[in-house]
Amino acid sequence: MTVARFGTVIVLRTCLALSVLLSVVVASPAAAAPASSQASISAPEHVLFIGNSHTRRHGGLDWLIGNFVAAEEAPHAYEGTMVADGGATLAHHWYAGVAQRIRSGDFDAVVLQGWLPGAPSATDEPFLEHAQNFEEVIDKTRARTILFMSWPGGPGAWPTLDDTVDAHRRLERGLGVAVAPAAVAFERSRAERPDIELIDADGIHATWEGAYLAAATVYATLFERSPEGLAYAFGVEPETAAYLQRVAWETLAAWREEGAR
Repeated sequence: MTVARFGTVIVLRTCLALSVLLSVVVASPAAAAPASSQASISAPEHVLFIGNSHTRRHGGLDWLIGNFVAAEEAPHAYEGTMVADGGATLAHHWYAGVAQRIRSGDFDAVVLQGWLPGAPSATDEPFLEHAQNFEEVIDKTRARTILFMSWPGGPGAWPTLDDTVDAHRRLERGLGVAVAPAAVAFERSRAERPDIELIDADGIHATWEGAYLAAATVYATLFERSPEGLAYAFGVEPETAAYLQRVAWETLAAWREEGAR
């Protein structure tokens, strides 16, 4: 079933009063540092999220990002719209006519999340092709394109993390789009804190902690600011939330530093 959720959410500090009372996250000095030279870009207010169950689970990436925004000291207006279908590839959304939603939606940014294989055979060509198709549409609307790099996994899935990274790096360099390297953040967290379960028992989908880390990475990429210090930890222990915020920010910084070489 395709999920298309529309509506404006003007986020206020009071939106997360309960979360703030339940969690206290101490701000890190790194939170003030810009992720890149793009830090001067105005914060997008109207964001479209296109993806599959990795975008849709745990309330939806649009909702999770909204909670991060609401926890800011001076929250800005934010509207999240999601079009997600379980198991969907970017090719699926392309042929389903989602490009027209982009053309008519007056979005500031579009977050694309696809399933890398995209075909019965082990090739990333369909993913690369349709990411480019969408980016061309997005570029004409003057919105920003963000690629949400979800993690490989599941029975019989062929792509490794290296395959996933390579495909997203090629799009980043070839199209000039931004990448939210959530899959890389997952790998880092697993190496440093194997006690934090990021993937559910099905071996595919994120736990609450995994969804939180993915959302923190996308938030950092979208708004060019660290999530560190934000008192939002709904569904996650405050200490774990603080750690995942740091991992998201440091992973993004390392990704961009490596890409600049």
